[in-house]
Amino acid sequence: VEPYVGELWIATTADTMMKDAMEQQKAMDTETMTDEEAAEILHGKASSSAESALKQRKREIKCAFNLREKILPFMEATSPDDAAAFRTAIQKEAGKIADTSFGATFLVTIGFALQIEAEEFLGFHNSALGVGGHAARLKKNRRNMQNNFKLFGAGINAASVGRKAMREVETAQKAIEERRARAAAERASKSIEDDKDDDEPSELDEEQAKLAAQKLEETIPALLELAWAVNIRDISRTLKNACKKLFTDAGVDMPARMKRAEAIRIVGAEFLTIGRERGGEKYEIKDAADIKTRAEVAVMTTMAKAQGQEVNDDDAEEMIKQARNMRAEVESMGYESNASDKEEKEKA
Repeated sequence: VEPYVGELWIATTADTMMKDAMEQQKAMDTETMTDEEAAEILHGKASSSAESALKQRKREIKCAFNLREKILPFMEATSPDDAAAFRTAIQKEAGKIADTSFGATFLVTIGFALQIEAEEFLGFHNSALGVGGHAARLKKNRRNMQNNFKLFGAGINAASVGRKAMREVETAQKAIEERRARAAAERASKSIEDDKDDDEPSELDEEQAKLAAQKLEETIPALLELAWAVNIRDISRTLKNACKKLFTDAGVDMPARMKRAEAIRIVGAEFLTIGRERGGEKYEIKDAADIKTRAEVAVMTTMAKAQGQEVNDDDAEEMIKQARNMRAEVESMGYESNASDKEEKEKA
C-alpha cells in the first residue's frame, strides 16, 4: 500500500528517533567535542520539526503523483470497455492487497479516504448549491470525530494496560526477591551448599525473565490498537492533501479535474467494498506471536534504513519468514528440553 499512503508517520518517526539515537551515541563516544560541533547537534535537533514537516509534504506530493499514474488508464479511456477494464484492474489490485497482513484494514481506511474526498469535490461542482459536497464533508467530519475518539480511547487503554503490566511485573519481582532472600537465609542457617541450591538463583532469574516477556506480550494488542488509531488519522490526512493537489491542479482544465475525481472515487469505492468483504472494519489481533515477530522485523528494517541501507517489502517479508522459522525451531527445542528434563526427574 505504500504507493497510496507513502511511509507512515509512525515509521518515519521511528526512523528519525533511531538516527537521533545513533548520533547521540556517536557524540557520547567522542571524548572531546568542540563548541561548534555541540552547536551543530543542537541546531539539528531544533530543525527536526521543520524536516518532519518537509518530509510530510514530499510524501503527499509523491502520493499525488502515484495516484495520478494509477488513474491514467481511466483518464485515457475512450470507451465504456476501457473504463470497465480500469475498474477490473483496481479490483484485482485490491484483492492482492487484502491477501497481505492487515491488507483488508488498510483497504477500508484508504478506500474511505479516497472515496469521500472525491465525493466532496464532485458534490460541490455537480450538485445544486453544492449539497452533495456538504453531505460528503459532513460524513467525513463525523468519521474523523469517531477516529479521534478511538485514538483517545486507545491511548488511555494502552496506558492503563501498560501500568497494569508494570505493577504485576514489579509485584512478581518482589516475590521472587523475597524467595531468593529466604533461600539464602536457609542456606546460611543450615550451611547447605549443594547443587540444587546453587541452581535456584538462576532458575529464579529465568522465571523472572519469562514473566516479564509474558506481560510484555499481553500489552501488544493495546499498543497495536493505539498504533492503528494513529495510522488511520495519518492516512486520512495524507490522502486528503494528496487528493487536493490532484483536484486543484492548475495544469489541467476543470473537466480533467472532474474526471480525476471520478477515477479516484472508483478506486476508493472498490477498495472500500473489498476491504469490508474481507473483514477490514473488524480490526483484531489473531496471533500475538506473529505480530511480535513482525514488530521485531520492523525494528531491524528501521535500523537498516537509518544506516542508509535499502530494504523493500520483499526483503521484509523474507525476514519475517526466517524469523517465524527460527521461532518454531526455538519452541521445538524448548519443548524437547522440557520433555527431557521431565523424563530425568521421573527416573530420579
